[in-house]
Amino acid sequence: MTALSSTLKPFLVALILTPAIAIAHSSHDPVNDIQKNDQTISARQLEFENSQTEAQKFENLRNQIRVMESKIITLRNLMASDYPHIKEKMSKYKFDYMESINDTLAQLKKTLKQTDSLLNQ
Repeated sequence: MTALSSTLKPFLVALILTPAIAIAHSSHDPVNDIQKNDQTISARQLEFENSQTEAQKFENLRNQIRVMESKIITLRNLMASDYPHIKEKMSKYKFDYMESINDTLAQLKKTLKQTDSLLNQ
């Protein structure tokens, strides 16, 4: 039994630490992700006006909401990792979190107005 546990210990340690090491050394740039989300949302909001069918409009709105959800999750994770340095001048990313959250809320408001216009047709 001890031979089995001594064999399993290094394996279990490696299994547990590998994801933590990978996350800690990730080259992932959350600010870039947020900027891509902003571009996608703006493009989808413009496309909404040119959508011909109700199905296209619904799919467009679903996509906008999915991207906004992704953006909000990224913002939340970024703020949590950067806490308590919420202000731009203190952020290691030189990023204004509050402005981005305000932009996201404005985008969401526009999407909801578009949804309302679609439902009232």
